[in-house]
Amino acid sequence: MFRGKTIGLIWDKHTSHYCDEVQQFIDRCNADKATTTRLVLELVDEGLTPIIQVPDVAVNKVFKAAVKKRYHKYRSELPLNIGEKISVPRDTLVDFDLDAIKEINELNDDTPFIMNAFKTCGLNPCSKTNSLVAFEEHLDKLQANNVMKAMLSNRKAMPLKY
Repeated sequence: MFRGKTIGLIWDKHTSHYCDEVQQFIDRCNADKATTTRLVLELVDEGLTPIIQVPDVAVNKVFKAAVKKRYHKYRSELPLNIGEKISVPRDTLVDFDLDAIKEINELNDDTPFIMNAFKTCGLNPCSKTNSLVAFEEHLDKLQANNVMKAMLSNRKAMPLKY
């Protein structure tokens, strides 16, 4: 599908992403002479996932809200007693997820928020100037967060020694 292209994978440092098996897979793909496709892995440093990882910025919150909406509707239709635990059958939970994904895809057709999130996170290589402006605006909004503001104001350059 992407023959002859360089494909960048931007992942957080979760152990399922950042492990020997993943690196070996990338190395095997890059060594395959049958294609000139190249995979490049870039890892998002700790603490930056909600700032520059597109799924966290654009999709996860929307997905979780859509699933919660379905769960609350499901729960409201059950006869419950105070203190009683609610068990959701696996197939019902899968239906929640599939319905949420369908809703997100339909919303994204009208307003391409997933595509725009690449610009917001400063990761749209086709729109360098606009992407940098959008990323600066995104960071400015995050400065309202006290933790982020403290991190930004207290950062210091690390001295480099040779």
